[in-house]
Amino acid sequence: MAEVVMKDVTKIFDKGVVAVKDANIKVKDEEFMVLVGPSGCGKSTTLRMIAGLEEPTSGEVYIDRKMVNNVPPKDRDIAMVFQNYALYPHMTVYENMAFGLKLRRFPKLEIQQRVREAADILGIQGLLDRRPKALSGGQRQRVAVGRAIVRKPKVFLFDEPLSNLDAKLRVQMRTEISKLHNRLKATMVYVTHDQVEAMTMGDRIVVMKDGIIHQIDGPMGLYNHPVNKFVAGFIGSPTMNFFDGQIVDHIFKADGISVAIPEEFWERLSGRSKVILGIRPENICDARFADRITHRAKVLAEVEVSELMGHEILLYLHSGSLPFVARMDVKVDARVGDKLNLVFDMGKAHFFDPETEETL
Repeated sequence: MAEVVMKDVTKIFDKGVVAVKDANIKVKDEEFMVLVGPSGCGKSTTLRMIAGLEEPTSGEVYIDRKMVNNVPPKDRDIAMVFQNYALYPHMTVYENMAFGLKLRRFPKLEIQQRVREAADILGIQGLLDRRPKALSGGQRQRVAVGRAIVRKPKVFLFDEPLSNLDAKLRVQMRTEISKLHNRLKATMVYVTHDQVEAMTMGDRIVVMKDGIIHQIDGPMGLYNHPVNKFVAGFIGSPTMNFFDGQIVDHIFKADGISVAIPEEFWERLSGRSKVILGIRPENICDARFADRITHRAKVLAEVEVSELMGHEILLYLHSGSLPFVARMDVKVDARVGDKLNLVFDMGKAHFFDPETEETL
């Protein structure tokens, strides 16, 4: 397999629309790299520039240490799996998977061997004689992945491959693709708008917004050490709670909330009056069950909505005029209108500059 490198890559479309700006990415050999961000952030354009389906306006793209800016897609030794499967409806599964190899004039026996090997890996041996219209969405996606596997490319590219599947199938295929990566030891670049997919699948994650890369890190690095408010809010579900407020004598104050700031943050926040406090829903708990929290900050809040998720409960609350979300154990018996004594785990709090939104 091979590494993929993008150096200062920019893509500008007609009328000066900047889709990607100064992208610098290095995907290591055998790494599973995920590009994630909201719709229109430039992640698919970035993938298409790696594939050769879009030409960079400036910058350089390397695959296996070879600059490929002027190399056509068919000669880049990559395989791409699309959102809409892109299967030929008049061909059988076998013919769809074998088609690319036939174009490259592979021997018939080798084609048969590669197709059946890929079918075994994906568990679609019994589907080889069917046509796409006779397959479910999950089966079609397996065929699309199988068509990529038979190529044995240097790099696999996935462009939101699971977005057309229902929730249960998405979880199943997510696991299958991760297992496939571990089995093939392949270099994979995967695009998604779903941060849960990114967090569960990626060795490292590229977080993008408005064509700009905001942070590249492992899942837990992004979760625990976001570089700005956007990354902090995008990674994690439900999203992080944010409170605009002021610092007075090491106390963070906002409408309805007054919490002590742990000493470990004092130096970072020295001289600042206005900040944004960020706290994740899972770092808020009922005061009755907060024994293990060291840096406690008590907040009185009223329940507006209670969502029982089976293994946990999501509470949508407000304190003063400030709404926020808490994720709690189902043993917390909370109903709409109840007032709860909550504890914020301030040891896991985040603080952001209200103007730049950078992490402090």
